[in-house]
Amino acid sequence: MSGQWELALEQNPELEVVSGSVAQVAEAVRRGADLRLFMEARGYDETLYFQQVYAGTGDAFAGLMSHHHSYAHRGELAEQPYFSFFRYDTGGAFSQVKWMLDGSIFDEQQRLPYGVYRWYVCDRWRVVYEHDEHGQPIAGDLDELHAAIRAGRSLKVGVRQFHGLAADDTSGPDQVSFLSVMQPLIADGHAGANCDFVLDCAPKWPFEFADGMHVGMIWPDTSGRIICHLVRPGELPFRRTEVRRGMQWLIADVG
Repeated sequence: MSGQWELALEQNPELEVVSGSVAQVAEAVRRGADLRLFMEARGYDETLYFQQVYAGTGDAFAGLMSHHHSYAHRGELAEQPYFSFFRYDTGGAFSQVKWMLDGSIFDEQQRLPYGVYRWYVCDRWRVVYEHDEHGQPIAGDLDELHAAIRAGRSLKVGVRQFHGLAADDTSGPDQVSFLSVMQPLIADGHAGANCDFVLDCAPKWPFEFADGMHVGMIWPDTSGRIICHLVRPGELPFRRTEVRRGMQWLIADVG
């Protein structure tokens, strides 16, 4: 656990592995490591920061940009900014949905010939508490989690069987989604967290946004409950629901 960004996998334009391994990235992601992707595009280079990470079984992993704010649309500057949601994995194609302020939706899923794909991980997280969907402890110490929150430590939550949230469908393959936290709170003996925007996708692997996707604002807590406000892009209003899931609560030991 170095707390540094390290190159864990590089792929060439044909998606062949040049260095590192897919398994190495997947293993780090299952530990809750942060994930970024650098790509050489046509006329520019870019690095993607993922606010949400999918960790499945074997080599399955994906990075999701849950609240990208875009200013250009199909080669032209847009009159208004809009929400843009992305999903990337090692398969080369990516899912993208644009939600414009007038309510219109564009599905931009495609494959582009990027020059290089470099997957970076920052392995700095430690699970301090884990519980099942009923809030029963599995590992770690809830008091340590409370103390970390009171000390201002960086926090992340991993939710098991996250995808399928809107329909409360846990039938998919074993998976955990690690979510960024912006407001942890302690109340009634439990720890909870106001998360960044989240993307709830189809409970399958591999998944595309076209298979079904909701945008959500959620509040998970250590009782196993998640309060959800979910909506399909362009189909306001949000729908409020509650589900129960097993979770991991992680703090950053470095960085």
